[in-house]
Amino acid sequence: MEPHLIIITRGREDGGQAALLGIKLALALQAMGTPTSIFLTLAGTRWAFEGTGEDVQLPDEPNLATYVSTYLEQEGPMLVCSPCLDAYCFLPTMDSDSFRKSLRKGAIYAGLSSVAEIMIKGQVTVF
Repeated sequence: MEPHLIIITRGREDGGQAALLGIKLALALQAMGTPTSIFLTLAGTRWAFEGTGEDVQLPDEPNLATYVSTYLEQEGPMLVCSPCLDAYCFLPTMDSDSFRKSLRKGAIYAGLSSVAEIMIKGQVTVF
């Protein structure tokens, strides 16, 4: 089965709905046995941090943070654009080490060559 890459580019500007849809698609693909990776880029890098997404939720469903945890527990790769992470999330008053340590367990810094390798081999969906 071809791998699938889900690229999430949006943060809170849409209330987290693009991220929620992207994560739910990743879980559905995993359930079907499709090798699935998520790449967080641009404002989407915000979802790489512990505690984000707890307030993003549809009625009668788990919140975004729960979906992300489930995806990572199932060993789904969560690739994070390092330059975007610094551009969108890092504040000059933050300590660099604690900033990096606040990422979710399982979030991996990735460059475009890693993402391109997955793109060449399979399908891509962008949110």
